[in-house]
Amino acid sequence: MVPGQEEPLSAIESDYAESAEPGAPPEERRLRQFGYGVFRAPAATFAPVEDVAVGPDYVLGPGDSLTIYVWGLVESVFSDTVNRNGEIFVPRVGTLKVWGLTFDKAEQLIREQLGKVYTGFRVSVTLGRLRSIRVFVVGSVIRPGSYTLSPLSTITNALFAAGGPSKNGTLRRIQLLRNDRMESEVDFYDFLLRGNKKGDVRLESGDTVFVPQIGPVVALVGRVNQPAIYELKAETRVADLLTLAGGVTPRGFLERVQIERFQANRDRVVLDFDLLGFYRRGQEENNPVLTNGDLVRVFPVDLRIYNAASVEGLVKRPGRYALRPGMRVADLLVRDELLPDAYLDRAEVVRVREDLGTEVIPFSIRDAWAGKPEANIELKPLDRVVVRSQMRPIEEVVVAGMVKRPGQYAITRGERLSSLIERAGGLEPSAFPKGAVFTRRAIRIAEQEQIEKFVRTQEQSLLAETSAVTAGASQLTSDNKAEVASAQATVLTQRRELLRALASAVTLGRMAIRLDDAVVKERAWDIELEDGDTLYIPPQPRSVLVLGAVRNSTALLHTGAAERPDFYIAQAGGATREADLDQMYILKPDGSTISSFPKVYNVEAGDTIIVPLSTEPKYRTLPVLRDIATILTGFALPFATIVALLK
Repeated sequence: MVPGQEEPLSAIESDYAESAEPGAPPEERRLRQFGYGVFRAPAATFAPVEDVAVGPDYVLGPGDSLTIYVWGLVESVFSDTVNRNGEIFVPRVGTLKVWGLTFDKAEQLIREQLGKVYTGFRVSVTLGRLRSIRVFVVGSVIRPGSYTLSPLSTITNALFAAGGPSKNGTLRRIQLLRNDRMESEVDFYDFLLRGNKKGDVRLESGDTVFVPQIGPVVALVGRVNQPAIYELKAETRVADLLTLAGGVTPRGFLERVQIERFQANRDRVVLDFDLLGFYRRGQEENNPVLTNGDLVRVFPVDLRIYNAASVEGLVKRPGRYALRPGMRVADLLVRDELLPDAYLDRAEVVRVREDLGTEVIPFSIRDAWAGKPEANIELKPLDRVVVRSQMRPIEEVVVAGMVKRPGQYAITRGERLSSLIERAGGLEPSAFPKGAVFTRRAIRIAEQEQIEKFVRTQEQSLLAETSAVTAGASQLTSDNKAEVASAQATVLTQRRELLRALASAVTLGRMAIRLDDAVVKERAWDIELEDGDTLYIPPQPRSVLVLGAVRNSTALLHTGAAERPDFYIAQAGGATREADLDQMYILKPDGSTISSFPKVYNVEAGDTIIVPLSTEPKYRTLPVLRDIATILTGFALPFATIVALLK
C-alpha cells in the first residue's frame, strides 16, 4: 500500500458498509476490523532484540556459539560452535551433546564434565553469535512462506515478518505447530487489549505458525470507546462485546441498545433491549448472545438538560439554572440580577407544551416580587424566562419550519430579524434559508386587493377570448359547431378553476429577504420586525421546476452539478414551437427573479425556470400554463405549492 493512502475495505468491512442506513455517519460506513492495523508497521520495527543477555531457558541448537571461561588453579578460555550433530568440543573433556538443552542445563553439563579432569576451578559460560532458525508462516496471512528468524523470535515476530494475518484470517486462534502437533495457541486480542502475551512462545527451527480463517464477527457502532468490527471466539453476549471495546462513553444510552441481525440468510431484523436492566438487575434477556454478522448500535443520550430553566435578556448573568422543586420566577429573577433598564411590567415564560408546541406566558416582574400567585409562575423543565426593555404588546410574531424552537415570539421595539432567529435557537442543519418566506401584514392587505383585481381582469380576458373563438367557430359547419362550443366551455371552466386555485395559493404579503445575510447581521437585510410578521424556513429542496411552453411542465431532480437552464428544459421534453426562449426567466426561492442573461446562469436547487409563449393565438384556446406563468410573474408562489397544484 502506498504510504499515506487509505487501505481499501476488506470484504467483511464492505458488507457492513453496504448495509449501513442512508444518511449513516461516515465512521459507520468506514468501520474497520479491530487489531489488524498494528501489523501494517514495518516488520523490522518488531524484530526481536538480539544484543541482550540470553535467559537460562534458551534452547541451544546448531549454529549457536559458546565461550567457556575457566579460572582458579587452572585458567583457560575456549570457544566452539554447536555443529550439525548438536555437539561442542571441550579440551581434555571431548565432545558434549548440547542440542536441545537449555542454556542453564548446558552450563551445568560443562561444569560437571570439567570437574572430572580439574580441581579447584570455577567456570562461566556465555553465548556468542546466535544461530538462525527457519520457520513457516502459512494460512490466511499477507505473505505466507518460509522465514529465517532469530532464535529469540516468538509467534508474534513471525507474524510481523509475514505482514500479519489478512483480514479474512483470525486474530484469536493463531496456532504454533511443532512436530505435527499444536504446541501453543495465541489470542492476539489478549495482547492488544490487556498486554498479555500468554501463549506467545519462542520459536524453534522447523516450527509452523498457522493462521486459520477468521471466526464469527460482529460490529459495534455508536457511543462506545472503540467502535470496530470484532471477532468472536466463544459465546459472546452484548456486555462482553462492550468490554472488548472499552465500554460506552458517558453519552451512551444503555436503556435502548439495538442489534441489526441477518436472520437465517433470508431477511434483516432489528432487536431492541434494555442493557441497563442487565447491569442493574441481572436480566439475562437484556444481554442477548451475539451471532455472526450482527451489528450492535449504542445510541446517544438526549443532550437536552431537563432539570433546568434558563433566563435571557436584560439580566447580568443569563444562561441555564438548576431547577429546584417548587422554584418560581421570583426565585430566578433576583432584584440584584436585573439590569437597570429591564422592563419590570412585562416579561415572558416561553414554555414547551405537552403537545410539543410552544406557548408564551406573560407576567409582571413587579407582581412576581410582590408574591402575587398569577405572576409568580412556578417553573417547569425547559422553561425560558425572557426579560426585555421597553416592551410593547403584540398579537403574534410566528417562526415556523427548520428552526430549533419554532413558535410564537414576543418582540421589543426595534428588534431585528437576526435576534428572532437567535431566540428560536438558530437554524437546523437541513434548513434552506434561501427559500425563507417572510410575510408582513401591511403588504398582505395591499396585495389581496391587487390579486382580486388581477383575477377579475383575467376572467374578463377569458370571456373576451370566448367571444373570439365563438365568432371563429361560426364559419364551421353546423355539425362541428356544437362540438367546438362544448370543448371550448370545458377548457374555459378548467382554466378558470386553475386561475382561482393558483390565486388562492399565492403567499400574500411576502417580502424578498436574504436570510443568510440577516443571520450574520448584515444591516441591509437584518430588517426591523413589525407586529404580525411571520417567518417560515423550508427544508433543503432537491428539485428544479420547469414551467411554461415546454412539452412536459414538471419538477426535476437537481443533479448537484453546475447545469444551465437549457439542460433542465431538455429534461422537460424541450421547448414547444410557441416558446419564446429569449424571454425566459428564473424565479428564485426567495421570490426574486433572474431575467438578465438567464441562459448563462447555473441553476440551483429550488429554482423555477419559466418559458413564456411567443404569441397569443386568437382563435384557439390558450395553453393553461400561460395563466400560471402570468401569476408567477406578479407574485412569488412557494415552490412546494406549485408542485402540488401540477400533480
